[in-house]
Amino acid sequence: MLTSRQRSASFLEVCFICLVTFCLPLFEAPKNIFSALFLITWIIQTFRTKSLGVNCVFNWPILGLASVLWVAPLFSAYGDTITPLNSAPRWTLLALFVIGAARLDYSRNQLLLICTALLVGGVVAVGESFWVWHFNGKAYPEFRSVGAVNHSSMYTLVPLAVGLGTLYMRQRWLLMLGLLAVVSTLAFLPPSRSLVGGVTITAVLTVAISIYAVRRWSFRGLLIAIAAGAIIVGGVLMTPPAANLRTELQARITSDDIFSGRGKILNSALAVWDRHPIVGTGWFSFGPATSEEVVREALEADGLEYDPNVYWHYNHGHNLWTTMLIERGLVGVVLVTLLLFLYFRVFLPIVLSRDQKDPVDRGIAVGALLVAVGFAVAGLGNTTMMNEHGQAGMAFIAVAYGYLRGRGLLGATAGAGRQV
Repeated sequence: MLTSRQRSASFLEVCFICLVTFCLPLFEAPKNIFSALFLITWIIQTFRTKSLGVNCVFNWPILGLASVLWVAPLFSAYGDTITPLNSAPRWTLLALFVIGAARLDYSRNQLLLICTALLVGGVVAVGESFWVWHFNGKAYPEFRSVGAVNHSSMYTLVPLAVGLGTLYMRQRWLLMLGLLAVVSTLAFLPPSRSLVGGVTITAVLTVAISIYAVRRWSFRGLLIAIAAGAIIVGGVLMTPPAANLRTELQARITSDDIFSGRGKILNSALAVWDRHPIVGTGWFSFGPATSEEVVREALEADGLEYDPNVYWHYNHGHNLWTTMLIERGLVGVVLVTLLLFLYFRVFLPIVLSRDQKDPVDRGIAVGALLVAVGFAVAGLGNTTMMNEHGQAGMAFIAVAYGYLRGRGLLGATAGAGRQV
């Protein structure tokens, strides 16, 4: 009988996790292949050891988010074109990878190796994007695997968070690599012209400094941290390469539409969400489900007129919860909110603890918490957690959980010893 008891990650499982985290921003096909090979190896190890590993508190919301994608198209008006088989497998692979990784325990060396792979992949992706950008004449640099500047900017938040976490650790080589990841994220911001990225970077830096400050200086330290985060990003914005970003920021602030149409996209979603309220219409369905034709039809049915100044139509919601509301319904909104809450609930006590903790233990908890901060803050202005940056960040959190559980820092949340 397979049991739910602690199981250490094998050499091969760690190798595939490293390959996935390295490849995510760089290579589309290899990261999918290595994700699948990890799952195959995980299954083989499960039967060999007769252990599924230990349940992770994050796994149930993630499994629910994946399951909804297989159910929603079956009850959707767009089920003829958006079927479970052409929409659900990609995110399901992401979810199963994260779920499998979270059930394993990791040694310190394994943890640091995975952190290294993630940081190196992020730094290389920024360098390659600049090199390709120099030759292709595009308006913005973008990561090869991600393929869009906004999602590339979202990806840089993950190495930023992990890099800031390494600053708590004593391994000098890892500290230098972490600093390089932080610098690469700040370097990518000006040419990306991502205002959401700039706001989120400011938030992540501010929270990172606040964590350090609150544990030592209380309220005064918190104010200093907020000022320091703003000064760091402000300094980046004042550099010559950030001239276009400054222009765009000024135009946005002085315009009548400071949120760049996100409110109008939300209006379109709210006009039609009650047609598929529980599980939504499936992944990749936001565009057709909130098109002008569909919104007009819904408004007419309610006796309302369509105003082009109130509604805007796009292929995703430019907001995590707006997109979830349409593609995974109220179930998706609740599950993703619960998942983010659990991320904060698990790691925040370790991060803010005044007890003497091992620097690696505290640093890895800080990195995991900052990834969650990036997901939540960037999620207010873009659709996070759905693509490569989602897999990288959620996988890192899963590995951090497995490591800290093995260190005995997560108490009853580990759920060890139960039979399945």
